[in-house]
Amino acid sequence: MHSKIAKIQASALGYAISFLLLIGLICTSVLFITSANKRLEMNYLLDEHMLLNNYVSLHYGAGMQEAGSKIFVHSSGDTSEVTVRNWGAFRAVTSWTHHGGRLVEKSAIVGRLLEEPLPVLYLPNRKQVVKLCGKTLIEGEVYSSSRGFERGHIANSHFEGDKLLHSTLRESERELPKLKSYVHDLDYEHLTKGAVKIEPLRSDSSFRFTQATSLMSSTEAIHVMLRLEGNLIIHSFDSIFVSATASLNHVILMAPIIRFEKGFHGCVQAIANERISCEEGVELRYPSALILEEKTSGDRDRSHGIFVEKKALVLGGILLLSENPNFRHPVHLLIDEATVGGLVYNVGESELKGSIIGSLYTNELALKLGGGEYKGYFWNATLSSKQLPEEFVLPDWLADVRFKESKLLACF
Repeated sequence: MHSKIAKIQASALGYAISFLLLIGLICTSVLFITSANKRLEMNYLLDEHMLLNNYVSLHYGAGMQEAGSKIFVHSSGDTSEVTVRNWGAFRAVTSWTHHGGRLVEKSAIVGRLLEEPLPVLYLPNRKQVVKLCGKTLIEGEVYSSSRGFERGHIANSHFEGDKLLHSTLRESERELPKLKSYVHDLDYEHLTKGAVKIEPLRSDSSFRFTQATSLMSSTEAIHVMLRLEGNLIIHSFDSIFVSATASLNHVILMAPIIRFEKGFHGCVQAIANERISCEEGVELRYPSALILEEKTSGDRDRSHGIFVEKKALVLGGILLLSENPNFRHPVHLLIDEATVGGLVYNVGESELKGSIIGSLYTNELALKLGGGEYKGYFWNATLSSKQLPEEFVLPDWLADVRFKESKLLACF
């Protein structure tokens, strides 16, 4: 009887010990989970603080007027280094924030908002009359000759609108407004200064703005088919062809001739000195830029220029300059049933058969239609500054334009 009772007590003790061990394990697990959660929470808070401080520093860098670097120590103990550099027609700012062994890095393309909107059209005052034909619509402030605008008739097409201008007409000066000095330095010598030459790329690649600019250059034609983004300049002494299957983001292209194949989509700056062609359906996302800086003069055909074909879209800016303008064969801009959003500045002649949502500054108007060539005509053209979104930032090209706060255009 006594031995039986002892066995029951020993079993109960074993159960009690097992129960206590289980409770201990549960309590230890709860404490471990609580501690782990606390550490995770602290890590998340630290990451949030670093991201916030990095974003604040990025915005500060966007407001810096000159290229250079600055270091900031935040109240949380984070340290941020901000670098601003010119990146083609825009500026690039990079901020990287340190805390212990942690690092957060972010880059952005930046611009500045205008204090006042630009005119929808600026034509130097050459005592000319501008004639409107077809379904032409002009909305916004216009600067031109005091002789103004008239209804025109061309190739069996007359002006179909009920009003010539949905805007205010002001008398312009004899010349186009001046550009900022840096605009004339968008060439190989200036843009590739300090760049590091790399071998031809064989695979998709991304290039950080915290490092020196990478330069891929060739004496032969370059066919771009890869996915490339960031701090990269692709240069050819011959030509560059961008395939529809390629993916380019914030890359700069430089060549005498640049062609975007039908259907290409991307965000890119293209700088040429002879010709840039955007084939049908090409989409250059915001902020992109097409820049022609003509270097040659003398005998040549009229093919020097920028040609935006049907259903194409360019968001950002288009700039046409000439080192030695030839008034008989000026650089030519064609927008053929395509849409451009942003600022267009052309020291030559512009042929608008599509839409410019933004501003057009041009020395001349030219039109080819029905086998003839006409000066001073718009046909089926749309020019509107009213349709441009308020948050759209135009390229900072004009010298005497006042700007207000800076804005991040694209972060990556």
